[in-house]
Amino acid sequence: MRSESGDFYYAQLSGAGFRFLRHSSSSMGPGAKINRPKTELAKKLFKRRRVLSLEKRRKKRIVGAVIDRDIITKHHLKKRSSSSRANITLSGKKRRKLIKQLAHMEREKIAAEETQKKPPAPKKPRRAAKKHTEMMDVE
Repeated sequence: MRSESGDFYYAQLSGAGFRFLRHSSSSMGPGAKINRPKTELAKKLFKRRRVLSLEKRRKKRIVGAVIDRDIITKHHLKKRSSSSRANITLSGKKRRKLIKQLAHMEREKIAAEETQKKPPAPKKPRRAAKKHTEMMDVE
């Protein structure tokens, strides 16, 4: 049952039977917006929001000095960039582990350089066995 004004009726089950209720189409919200392409204004607003959030992120960058700069991991720095007030001091345990890890890496690097530096010594060609020949003095 559809009326000419755009309203429609739907059936509701009540205690005694069905009751038809009128539903106005004006209360259903905006129509014909499902797959409409973005307007220029909407595109500009999206860009503006994106640019503003990028600027905010740049402003929120790391504040203050980083303790243990030499041994800090990229994960801690990432945490610091997402929250500038984050406490990124390393615990004693983590600090010792990282120092140990760096020492091992340094040792491996030195060992690798030594193996590259010292190629096997080139073998000198052996001379043929000396024959018993006597040399005469030429005067």
